[in-house]
Amino acid sequence: MLGLLAAALMAPTPAPATTHSPAPAAGAPAAEGSAPAETAVLESSVPWWEKITVTVDDQGKQHSCHYEASLSGDGIQVCDRAMADSVEAGSSGQAGVFSKVTFERRFSPGNRLDSGRLQPGDTLLGRQVMYLTFGADGAIESCKMVEVSGDAPPTYNCDEAKKEQFRAQASAHAGARQAFMTILAYGHTEQIA
Repeated sequence: MLGLLAAALMAPTPAPATTHSPAPAAGAPAAEGSAPAETAVLESSVPWWEKITVTVDDQGKQHSCHYEASLSGDGIQVCDRAMADSVEAGSSGQAGVFSKVTFERRFSPGNRLDSGRLQPGDTLLGRQVMYLTFGADGAIESCKMVEVSGDAPPTYNCDEAKKEQFRAQASAHAGARQAFMTILAYGHTEQIA
């Protein structure tokens, strides 16, 4: 059944979110009713995460799409239509079973790598870890993929990361100008009641 979820990993990378909070991760949406997206400025001095979770039924039909971010006070938001439509569920699966797949981006400033730990019951579909360095202007100076694992690694890559803008830290010490970005795709199944 998680093969159905892995098909969703082929979805296009999402558009950046609004300013003041991290941009949506690969596949992440802007919330319905939110202001039009501006150029996103991501926080580079504190750890953060963001994720999009899609629920599909046993016929491959999407039932929900939700976005949430650790630095947003908005809680869980419904994906906008364009984002929901960009995540393809794939073919039908096991009768009577809903599947949930989550695409998550975790940002860890400095030299401390996120553990990548998942909740009990979740199955890792793919994981990528990027090592980033930043210039004084907040632009990514270098990006190196340091780990790729799983049967269906996410498609977000260094080229896409370099298109994003991080908040400049002019007075930051050298350690604050480096970070790890962990991109995860994971899922689980639930019996339909």
